[in-house]
Amino acid sequence: MDTLDQAEKRLAVVSSWALWGAFGLCTILSGFARERLIVSLLGFALILAGLVAHVIINRLFRTGFGKGEVVVGFIVFGGSVLLFVLSWILDPGFGGSNALAGVAGFSAIIVAFVLYLVIRFGLKGSFSMFHGPRHD
Repeated sequence: MDTLDQAEKRLAVVSSWALWGAFGLCTILSGFARERLIVSLLGFALILAGLVAHVIINRLFRTGFGKGEVVVGFIVFGGSVLLFVLSWILDPGFGGSNALAGVAGFSAIIVAFVLYLVIRFGLKGSFSMFHGPRHD
C-alpha cells in the first residue's frame, strides 16, 4: 500500500472509531450510571459495530490489522476489563445489572474476536497463531 492509501485507511479507521467508540463508551457509561442493562448492552453493541466497521475498512483497503492496531486494541480492551473488575470490587454501589452488562459485553467482544480469527484464518490457522510448533 502506498502512503496515500495508508493515510486514507488511517483516516477512515480513526473516523470510524471516533464515531462508534465515542457513542459506545458514552452509552455504556450512561447505562452503568443509571443501572440500565439494555442501555449498557446497546453501548457494547456500538463498540462491536466499530469492530465490524474496522474489519470492513480493512477489507476495502485490502489489508489486515496492523501491529499497532492490534497492540492498541489489546491495551484498550485489557484496560477496560481491568477498570470494570476494579469498579465491581471497589464500588459498593455497583449493581448486579452493571455486573451482568459488563460480563455479557466483554464476553461478546471476546466471541467476536475469536469468530473473526476463525473466519479470517480458519480453525487451524487461528490455533497455530497461539500454539506454534514446540521446540523441546
